[in-house]
Amino acid sequence: MKKLALISLFLMSFVSLFAATSWECSADTECPEATTCNTDSSTCVMTKGKVAEYATIRLAIGEKSPSSLGTDRIFVANPAIDLVIGQLAVSSYTGGGEGQVYFIKELSVDLAAYPSSIKFENFKLIHDENGNGSAEPSERIVAEGVAEGFGIKFEFDQRYQAFKMNQTANLLIIGSFSSEKEITDSKFNITVKSDYIKTKTYTGEGDVEATSPVVFPSFAFEPEKGYFLLSAGKNFPKAPAWKEMNKEHEIMHLRLKALDGANELLTLKIELSGQTVSFGNGVEKIALCNDPNGSGKCGEVIAELSDFAEPQQSAILQIPSGKVSLNEGEEKFLVVKATLNFYKDQNTAFYINEPDVTLKAKQKIAGTPVKTENFKYSCKEDDPECRLKPEENQEENENSDSGCSILFVD
Repeated sequence: MKKLALISLFLMSFVSLFAATSWECSADTECPEATTCNTDSSTCVMTKGKVAEYATIRLAIGEKSPSSLGTDRIFVANPAIDLVIGQLAVSSYTGGGEGQVYFIKELSVDLAAYPSSIKFENFKLIHDENGNGSAEPSERIVAEGVAEGFGIKFEFDQRYQAFKMNQTANLLIIGSFSSEKEITDSKFNITVKSDYIKTKTYTGEGDVEATSPVVFPSFAFEPEKGYFLLSAGKNFPKAPAWKEMNKEHEIMHLRLKALDGANELLTLKIELSGQTVSFGNGVEKIALCNDPNGSGKCGEVIAELSDFAEPQQSAILQIPSGKVSLNEGEEKFLVVKATLNFYKDQNTAFYINEPDVTLKAKQKIAGTPVKTENFKYSCKEDDPECRLKPEENQEENENSDSGCSILFVD
């Protein structure tokens, strides 16, 4: 088994436990919010009442962080310049009052990458003020990354260290990745641990809630020769709750790219992996749609199957000629949607493996397997909204329709 080369074994014991207690300055513009420059000492001084006395923060993956739902890695072109490899959500949930600030002094990340020929550089942190997961020209670069030991360390620009209490600050972790060698199998991602961030308040260093490491999704380079890409798209949907299950759903978002020469998708098989669910028993219809803008929403229906003669565990969608053809380097998006009608305790995942993809020009498939979350119809039998197994419902109806008779006695 190939093993990831651990690029970062960054030990925080090599990092000062306390960030610097003062900032050098010659004017207020060189100081963070809620501080002023004392010209006698040439240091920024905190304004009492504007800076939190203490603060506790929590780290998590941001809501708009790159998603690997549906796949084990996100494929990107080589080189990947200014790639957003994670959105880190920093929540200041306990401490000072509304309008007060605390300070983030530094942050470090671990980087794991395979193979070792991958080059990484130009790391930076951007304050994602609108939280949309994209770096806007108006958003500040708050820190640039520096390799230290085997890790990447970000020391925040002192002008941009202030963050509002009782709010979530989203930080985009951005870097550039490349390889001079052709790579057909690669993987790289970052991890942030709770003690990898240093904060500051009016009375000293802030507290950080001890949590499991924040592990961001893995990325991989698109292979160059002999491959066609069929992977999960960035708008891959989550499985619905059971109360929302029994209707039509978009269940997969697919990204296709002709990496080496023009090609065409001819058939696509969707398979099931679960309990008592089949096409014809739980899944009433399966369809493939065009997604012209990559939004994850169904556009034109390309192919569909319904009215299954007998329950089956897979469904092959035959795609009309020319409907999903791609020129070399062209990228397209598709959506798989299904009409569901589950009953109690039915569950399944939908998936696509490499043999499930038929191309006009035979090539290896990069990006598979693609697999959904588990669609689970989990409800209590006495819940009036819970759909029971049809045979049980029929038996109930038969019992309720049995009628009654009246006996007259003299």
